[in-house]
Amino acid sequence: MDYAILTGGDISPMGRDGVTAIHKVFDWAETSRKGLILFVDESTILIERLPLPNWNSSDKFMLVLASNAPEQLDYAVNDRLDEVVQFQLPGDEERDRLVRLYFETYVLQPAAGEGPKRGRKLKVEEMDYGALCSEIASTIKGMSGREIAKLGIAWQASGYASEDGVLTYDMIMEDVQDALKSHNRKYNGCLKRNAGKTV
Repeated sequence: MDYAILTGGDISPMGRDGVTAIHKVFDWAETSRKGLILFVDESTILIERLPLPNWNSSDKFMLVLASNAPEQLDYAVNDRLDEVVQFQLPGDEERDRLVRLYFETYVLQPAAGEGPKRGRKLKVEEMDYGALCSEIASTIKGMSGREIAKLGIAWQASGYASEDGVLTYDMIMEDVQDALKSHNRKYNGCLKRNAGKTV
């Protein structure tokens, strides 16, 4: 079985060309001889901004829509879905593990001269990294795995961009607060946009 992965965030900026691209993907999917899974990440963005082809049942491919905000999918889309599987946002344990993973990947490995940016060592202020990660994890409740990954990238960028090249506790926590503000703006914006919608 073949598969294809689309991201709504990649297609929607294409404007009218995006509609043509989506039609081509659906036409291609219909030609599959072995069967095909068509996975659309950030499907809410795609469906919100582009008119999708007429969705009829197909024995050629399975369409899988992924969204962090499935409540934004309108009734017509939801009516065509056979199964809805909900994956919760990371809980306390998962958030803690993700923060530690991305802190290791984007901060500690570059500080040790490891990882993809070898040669350019990141310097990190001396602190209890385990306690720091636990503090961050408890602060960012409600964030998705992707938002936590972006936070790790922000820490690294802050360290490299600092005058002395040292990532400090204050810089890390400032990035956490910025990420929380961004998360809350997005969440509140979604609530406002959906306030008048009925299902």
